[in-house]
Amino acid sequence: MKDEFNRDIEYLKISLNNTCNLRCAYCMPYRCENDIEQTRNRFMSTEDYKFIIKSMADFGIKKIEFTGGEPLLNSDLVELVHYAKNTCNIEEVIVSTNGIKFFEEALKLKNAGLDKVNIGINSLKEYKYDSVTRGGNLGNVLKSFSTALKLNIDTTVEMLVMNNFNYDELNDFIQLVKNFPITLRLFELMYVGELRKIFDEGYLNIVDVIENMDGLEKIPSDDNICRYYFKPSNSRGKIGVISRFNNSNCWNCNKIILSYDGKIRLCTYENKEYDILNYLHKPLTFSEVMKEIITRKPKDFNEIKDNITNRELYEL
Repeated sequence: MKDEFNRDIEYLKISLNNTCNLRCAYCMPYRCENDIEQTRNRFMSTEDYKFIIKSMADFGIKKIEFTGGEPLLNSDLVELVHYAKNTCNIEEVIVSTNGIKFFEEALKLKNAGLDKVNIGINSLKEYKYDSVTRGGNLGNVLKSFSTALKLNIDTTVEMLVMNNFNYDELNDFIQLVKNFPITLRLFELMYVGELRKIFDEGYLNIVDVIENMDGLEKIPSDDNICRYYFKPSNSRGKIGVISRFNNSNCWNCNKIILSYDGKIRLCTYENKEYDILNYLHKPLTFSEVMKEIITRKPKDFNEIKDNITNRELYEL
């Protein structure tokens, strides 16, 4: 599929739920009452997801990322990974997780066809991690990290960099890149959901920070996610920055997003959504609707910056 700007749309991010087993202060409202034991989506069934995956593969989607909420809370995640990889021949299947449960299912996911895992870790200090996640177990997350490496699953650590919270740990995270063959992605804050409350005090221009850090070599990007990467000397991994304000990669974006409640967003942060629930299991109609939707993908962040999504962070 191509959008209006002749970009090949090849990447589909699929949210399996809006539930999570953490209550991160920057993500969920304190009184959020999501049922963390829920494993099935009340809007879409596993068969619905399979229809979408198969249809999107036929349209030219080559990469699928399963996310949430927390996708490990969906009991059919392994089945969906296997279906995407082995039935639909998706080239790259990814799971984005907080890492709390990943080590328990990692081998099954690997055997099902999982290519990559993105693990969100916003502090390597146990007391900080416990505080910001409201009770999360950093030990389990690090166990998931080591398990992924042992299984030779391509591993990315995602860090949301916040001033006055974890900025002072940046060198500790860079040390991970030196020691392990991983990708570290540093995310700048966005004014969305609960992050609006801390944006003014927490925002840092991470592009500027990294570009002015000694000992980092800028290298070409091998994906459409980061504009370029940085490699510390004698390191085994690399560092990328996700920024909507500084050196964004919007012009090269090939991603669309399916929310847990059956809406398509053409930009992660765009408020405009397209409901596709009524077109499921209707192949011809679904095809025509999706072709029309894709043509509306915005050119870049500037086009939607004044119309940011009303969803919370865990719903993106």
